[in-house]
Amino acid sequence: MKLIFIWQKIDKSIYMISRYHDQLDLYYRYHDIVSMNQEIKMTNMSLILKRNGFEKVAESKDHIVKFVQSTNGSEHVIFLWEDEESKNQMISEFFNQQVKDGSSPNGLFSIEPVRIPHVENILYESFHNLHKSAFLNKAVEQVAERVSTNIGSSSTKYAFEDDTWLMKRGLKKQVLDTESALGREVDRKLSLLCMDHRPDLDEETIEKLVKAHGYVIIDQPLGLYKWNGHNTAAMTKIPSLAKNN
Repeated sequence: MKLIFIWQKIDKSIYMISRYHDQLDLYYRYHDIVSMNQEIKMTNMSLILKRNGFEKVAESKDHIVKFVQSTNGSEHVIFLWEDEESKNQMISEFFNQQVKDGSSPNGLFSIEPVRIPHVENILYESFHNLHKSAFLNKAVEQVAERVSTNIGSSSTKYAFEDDTWLMKRGLKKQVLDTESALGREVDRKLSLLCMDHRPDLDEETIEKLVKAHGYVIIDQPLGLYKWNGHNTAAMTKIPSLAKNN
């Protein structure tokens, strides 16, 4: 009986070891699949940027932060973010100089309330409830009005935290049409930061968004890309936000 009991314990130990190895094997397979998907996604993003005339100009956090802080007119930037913390930091750095200056009208469209000194906070939901399908037209009107009242030396800065919020509510076409109409450069008194949660976008939508901007920032992997194509159709087709030289 004692010998049988010992063999039963040995069998159980062998079973547990075998099960552990199976779980470990599944973990490594899952990790390999995730890594492969990330590599494919990175490769696809690089191809999209390359075929649309973009080149990487910075990949260090310090250089990208400096660029975002120093924007001072005409820039139409899109940040395709994956990490929530990266997105929040980008918003903070974008308005960094405005907090110190306080002389120009600025605005942030966000999903949840965000308090930043000298920055008007507009909630997507409230603005959407008020304007419905006219959201984008009314947002452009508001930005244009703020730019027209800016008599300071700094550009007006506006940021949109995540336009996939609008896309999920049936306004995808309006978002893409507005981005395209804005063009890669806007008014010299405006710096415009558009942001989209990249995992919520398909490849076709990403390409359309990229084509509409002069600068692209991604956080996975971190990089700043600048459009270096010809100047045809680079400027906005929206008269109120046309680049003034």
